[in-house]
Amino acid sequence: MNASKMGILATAASLFLATAAYAAPEDVCKGVTLNLLLETVPDSTALMEVAPEFEKLSGAKLNMEAVNYSLMHEKLVPSLTADTGTYDVLVVDSYWAGEFVTAKWIQPLDERIKAENIDTSVYFPSLMQVNGQVKGTTYMLPFWHYAMGMLYRKDIVESPEFQAAYKEKFGRDWRIPETLEEFAEVAKWTKDQTGRSGMAMAGQRADPVVMEATNYVFSKGADFYNRETWTPTLDSPEGIKAITIYADLMKNAAQPGALGANFDDVANALKQDKAVFAISYLFLMPTLQDPKESQVVDKMAFARMPGKDSLLGAWGWAIPTNAANPDCSWEFIKWAESKDVALKRAMAGGQPTQTWIYENEDFINKWPAMQSVGDALAHAKGLPVMSRATQLVEVFAEVMGDVLANGTDPATAIANAEDKLAALTRGDPLLK
Repeated sequence: MNASKMGILATAASLFLATAAYAAPEDVCKGVTLNLLLETVPDSTALMEVAPEFEKLSGAKLNMEAVNYSLMHEKLVPSLTADTGTYDVLVVDSYWAGEFVTAKWIQPLDERIKAENIDTSVYFPSLMQVNGQVKGTTYMLPFWHYAMGMLYRKDIVESPEFQAAYKEKFGRDWRIPETLEEFAEVAKWTKDQTGRSGMAMAGQRADPVVMEATNYVFSKGADFYNRETWTPTLDSPEGIKAITIYADLMKNAAQPGALGANFDDVANALKQDKAVFAISYLFLMPTLQDPKESQVVDKMAFARMPGKDSLLGAWGWAIPTNAANPDCSWEFIKWAESKDVALKRAMAGGQPTQTWIYENEDFINKWPAMQSVGDALAHAKGLPVMSRATQLVEVFAEVMGDVLANGTDPATAIANAEDKLAALTRGDPLLK
């Protein structure tokens, strides 16, 4: 990166720290208890480790609960619909953003941002698009992202034996697969070549299979809707081909039990030296690098999704409309996103959302796979920001279940869901 661009990033980082710095958090937080609900991921673990710093600084008590992703939405909704909520600070998944905004469950942050002259340009623009702003209004500050792409065993694919066999099979020197079709071809061959599963997959309904399979859809340049007219488009030749390839890999390359697996199972298959590739989350890297539980330390690498695009998601900080002390909630968010705390989370294995961290030498030396994040974010997009995005996930999960469990051909499975897909966008105020 050239010096001028590095200077811009450094300036932005400094500006965020200076302008977002808490004035006197004890004035609004002393004696307050803030309740937070987090997902069990490295960023949450890292945040919990430094949380006592905020308690000491502000006089507040933090009650931080971390649960499996599948439980979060069902725990949040009763709190958000009550007169006084259980939680004072939220982390919101990007595909919940439209639902939460439409229901008026989270507060706009623009007045707070303007009053303190906070520079949100420190965040990757793509992350602000998927989980910062909705229709031009800022509701969240990106907490961590879940960039997805290709995890692979670099020690295997870079070995002379593998590369010689690859050239004999495919008539070319080894290269990172460039298309979805090429990736599928290599993954299936790798299973026979190495005696391991060609890839680890997560076919469990609903979120695991949807998050994984959406990468295949976006890789082929397909989408769920035309994002101008909001007519369903999953039945395009590219969409049908993407799901066909996914089903083929589930049958002919995946680990045993993949149909019921989630991302923890994908991580375990990789950690236990049972698979070579995975289309999954970059945030799995810290656990793959843990010598206490992984057999593949320093053997894994990450590359962008073969093809056009991958799925990009993010979690954002938000203040619930029914928060008991929103000013203290805001002080916590500012502290959590301050330069010092953001870097501590990153060094502990988090997925930072602020651009300057990716220019930090200590961070890149510790987590070299993160050098690929910029390329992944440049070729990624989120699910549509719509009021019924959670229902979209459920409908696509039905399609994938029909294909994978029932053996229905993808074109028929998509056609069976066409009316449901169309109904999800009707009357949505976010799509006007």
